[in-house]
Amino acid sequence: MRQSKSVYIVALMIVLGLAVCSQAAEIKIGIIDFQEVVEKSQPGQKIEAELKKEGERMEAELTKDKDELTALKEKLEREAMVMSREAREEKEIEFRVKARNLQEKEKQYRNQFVGKQRQEIDKLRTVVLEIAQELGKKEGFALVLSKVGVLYHDASVDLTDKVVQLLNKRMAGK
Repeated sequence: MRQSKSVYIVALMIVLGLAVCSQAAEIKIGIIDFQEVVEKSQPGQKIEAELKKEGERMEAELTKDKDELTALKEKLEREAMVMSREAREEKEIEFRVKARNLQEKEKQYRNQFVGKQRQEIDKLRTVVLEIAQELGKKEGFALVLSKVGVLYHDASVDLTDKVVQLLNKRMAGK
C-alpha cells in the first residue's frame, strides 16, 4: 500500500511538473534598453541636441566670466605695488566677490542643467513606459523588463527597436 502511494505521488509530481513546463513555454518576456531608445529615437536625439546647445551656451558664459576674473587678478597683481593700501584692499575684495559669484553661478548652472536634463528624460520615459505597456498588451507579453540589471537576454526578446519606431511615430511633430 505504501509503495502504491509513493508511485501515485511521484506520478502526480511528474504530471504537475509537465503542466508547469508547458505553461512556462508560453510566457513571453520582452526587454527594452531605455538608453538605446534615447540614443536612437528622434525625440531622444532632439533632447540631447537641445541639452548640448544649452550646455555650450552656459559653458561659454562661464568661460567669459572666468577670463574676466583672470584679467582682474593679473591687473591686481601688476598694479599692487603702485596702489595705495586702501585701493589694493578694495580691489582684492572686488576680486573675491567676483570669484564667489562665479562659483555660485557655476553651481546654479549645473543645477539648472541637471534639472532640465532630468525633466526632459522623465517626460520621454513616461511615453516609453506607455508604449511598453501598450506593446506588451497588444503582443501578449507577460513581462516587459528594462535592460538595466539584466545580465543576459536573447536578441529575440529585445523590443527596443519596436519601441523606437513607435516613439518616433507618436512624437512626430512634437
